[in-house]
Amino acid sequence: MFITIVISVIAIYLLDKIVPFSHDIKGIENGNISYYRANTALDEALLSMSGSTPWYETGSSTSLLSNGSGIVYNVTAMGLFLPAPGQGNSEYDADWSVLAPGKPIQLQLNSLNTIDWNNPTLKSHIKFRVPDTNKDGINNESLSGGTTPLIQWSISSSGEILQASGSQIKVSEIDGNFLNISTYLGSTLSGSSDTFINFYINKCGYQTNTTNPICTLKFSLINPLLLNVNTTIVPYLEYRMEFDPVQSVPLQTAVVEGQGYAGGFRKNITKYIQQLTTSEALDFTVFQ
Repeated sequence: MFITIVISVIAIYLLDKIVPFSHDIKGIENGNISYYRANTALDEALLSMSGSTPWYETGSSTSLLSNGSGIVYNVTAMGLFLPAPGQGNSEYDADWSVLAPGKPIQLQLNSLNTIDWNNPTLKSHIKFRVPDTNKDGINNESLSGGTTPLIQWSISSSGEILQASGSQIKVSEIDGNFLNISTYLGSTLSGSSDTFINFYINKCGYQTNTTNPICTLKFSLINPLLLNVNTTIVPYLEYRMEFDPVQSVPLQTAVVEGQGYAGGFRKNITKYIQQLTTSEALDFTVFQ
């Protein structure tokens, strides 16, 4: 009888140690499975994206069993803000991105609808500002130069380009307010003149006969950035674009999210895919 009791106590003790350990092993196994499923979700999301027009991707897929195991993915490649909220690369404000000397910005304007640049009630405009370098939360710094040309712009589509000709964005226009460049005059490589809005409508808009025309808007700094107060050099400008709700445009960085589920465990993996790059070796401006 005594031996039976001793054996029972030992068995209970061992079970008390082994069962939690086995649960831990199962938890590790499910954690690993959820990780691999999250990677599988990413792979499926990437395979589902269009090879010719990936910038139009906005979708998701869910493959979950009744026990909660499976995968979920979501792709976001279109938006109303450039940069997308919280995805800017300015160290002073994550909702804004950087335009720096020698580092032009290129923005794809492949909207599903023709962008209305002229309508003052819509938010299809860009704004530039001096970053809050003193970090006082006010953004009241201004640049020295007044009417000095500061930003060269160009818009291109289907092998044709229109670039600013005497209508570069001036220092005085760097104030954080919406800037409408629709009437700004530019010159083509052949020497003909046109306004920004006319070129956009004829070469980039959906009134054309071209299917899904690829249109690129480019901005480059052409003069130093000096503060008005003490002529301190500013490292860069901040920019932001907003569009009307029916005029979503490709985000500079597509966001692909994959989730894997297994036995109560969930793993999230996010991948950022840059949709358009700029070669600094090709960053040059031809003044007309």
